[in-house]
Amino acid sequence: MGRLVVQDGERRDEYQNIARKDNWPVNEDASISDSTATDQQQHKQSSRRPLWICGGIVLVLVAATAYVNLVHSRALHISRETTYVTEPLKSDGRQVDYFAALQKATYPPDIATENNGFRLLVQHLGASPDTSPEHFASLCDQLGLDAKSIRPDMTYQDPYEYLESFCETNTLDQAFLDSLPAGKHSADDIATLLQERLRWPWTLDELPMMKQWLEDNRPALDLMSEAVRKPTFYIPMARSTDEERLYLSDWRCQDRFRMWMFAYGLEARAHHLAAVGDINGAVDDIITCKRLGRHFAHGVGADDLSLAVTILGAADGIGIAGALNHPPDKNQLQRLLDAENDLPPAPNVADMVLHDRFLCLDLIQSLAHGETSWQEWGFTDEPPGAYLTNLGVDWNVVGNRCNEFFDKQPASDCSVPWPSGLMQISVAFISLRARSKFLADFDLARRCQSCASMTRLIQCDVCRQRMRRITLAMLLYERDHGTLPPAWSVDSEGNPLHSWRVLLLPYLGHETLHKRIRLDQPWDSAYNRQFHGEEMAVYRCPSNPMAGPGQTTYSVVVGPDMPFEGSRGKRLADFGPNSDDMILLVERIDSICWMDPASEITQAMAEKWTDWLTSTSPVMGMGSLPTPVFNDCYGCECANFGLRNGAAVGLDTTEGKLGAMLRGTNTERIAEW
Repeated sequence: MGRLVVQDGERRDEYQNIARKDNWPVNEDASISDSTATDQQQHKQSSRRPLWICGGIVLVLVAATAYVNLVHSRALHISRETTYVTEPLKSDGRQVDYFAALQKATYPPDIATENNGFRLLVQHLGASPDTSPEHFASLCDQLGLDAKSIRPDMTYQDPYEYLESFCETNTLDQAFLDSLPAGKHSADDIATLLQERLRWPWTLDELPMMKQWLEDNRPALDLMSEAVRKPTFYIPMARSTDEERLYLSDWRCQDRFRMWMFAYGLEARAHHLAAVGDINGAVDDIITCKRLGRHFAHGVGADDLSLAVTILGAADGIGIAGALNHPPDKNQLQRLLDAENDLPPAPNVADMVLHDRFLCLDLIQSLAHGETSWQEWGFTDEPPGAYLTNLGVDWNVVGNRCNEFFDKQPASDCSVPWPSGLMQISVAFISLRARSKFLADFDLARRCQSCASMTRLIQCDVCRQRMRRITLAMLLYERDHGTLPPAWSVDSEGNPLHSWRVLLLPYLGHETLHKRIRLDQPWDSAYNRQFHGEEMAVYRCPSNPMAGPGQTTYSVVVGPDMPFEGSRGKRLADFGPNSDDMILLVERIDSICWMDPASEITQAMAEKWTDWLTSTSPVMGMGSLPTPVFNDCYGCECANFGLRNGAAVGLDTTEGKLGAMLRGTNTERIAEW
């Protein structure tokens, strides 16, 4: 029989009596009063309330954490750690004026005095073409000049623009047109041919139309020669309004472009002066061009540095010995070599570091204040950046990360790991700090690519300069001895003793070292081995990371058709009329001891260079060792060469005319003309 459970409180006693009478089992809980049951139910409900409260608190905390880490951005605070400089401030008092800060940090003390050569140009030439009145007024104010009182008394037009204008507005002589290649008679084609002709020695018989250009632009070119010899040559940073940001400002574009055009004019006139036998005049223009480039090399950014290398490359490509009927004498060659050694300092990536830092921080500041966006600046081209930039950012972490990078990275090492990896990306999505560092690294990685590009440009420029010095030394040796230096000297039995590099030491300022070496003993004798590790930077290209102290990356090509053949020195006069651009010095892929006479590139090897370039294993040959960041656009296909005319140029080693240039029989340029 089942148990009786009492549920009606009013009949409790009656039910209990009946149950006892009939011997029914009675539920002991039936004695509990209704009030007690109610208390128990309330107790159970009250015990569940803390769980709901805790759960709600957890949800609130999760939501708050998600907001802080995913949505909310932390404002940028001005401090040494985040903004690097704390003044001057912009008009709102909340942002650093990086434009003014860079002006303050980089301006030379004599920028507004007569010691500034650029100031001299402005006084005589006025504003650069297409310069706005506001820009010119700001420029003059910083130069200590009154823009309204400037009355230009000179003009300048670059030779390429002059030829384009001439071909469009003049009827050319029919005999001249008949001398041109077939199908090249349009104004644009003719202008292009004439412009190419300016890159080699030319006379007025060949380019009669250039007589007017020489007369009209002589005063301005001579003025530039005077300007670059001033202690300072500095273009001020000018902006149209005080609110213009550094990273958006194109404050030197037109003035920079005018300097580029001056370099073209100096190059064209130097080639003309060399062709007519005015070697000293050609040397003056070469040095003017190089001084202009060296001044720009110490500007305030990558654009200045890039322009500097372009101008210096133009100067290095001018050969004062390009006209075989007007060869320079020993004094003129020595004058150019001495002048090259007396130039302002060479370009250095460190000169652009402060500009890059301020540029990076100004962009971060603009992003932090909502004046621009990641999307507008192009940082969302590919995932994960496209997603991360829509989330919150701690701008103080970004600024701090940027400053840490510029504080720790030496100028010669511009590498930074590109943000990648599933774990790194995953953490960046959920962590505000990690995401902020991730986005900062995206910006820095891109900036490092620019830094690496500038490093490579400077290395190529230094390489050309060194090869030019060596080539001029070869020409000086030829003036003294009647022949080029032999590829190596030999003993009485015909065994190689010393490399041509040892023989040229006196012409490169190393007379003391030359006297210490025992020339009657082999280069690797017990005594001469002490010089194997000698630091000979002039014989090494800085772009080759495999070459250390005591090693060289420059060679001559040895063979019966080459200008060098074993121990026999050859006369330049023995080579034909097309040998003005004959190659005397080549850049090599591998490095060897600078004193080694037995490892020069042979003619047979040089004739097979195309096979080496497609080889997968390192081999000895002409070329430049590729660097990781430039595998796509540089490498073994590009190298520097020193020419008989005294120039040093970069050439694509896949050029078909390279073999003819090695032999001194190149006619391609004449055929094109």
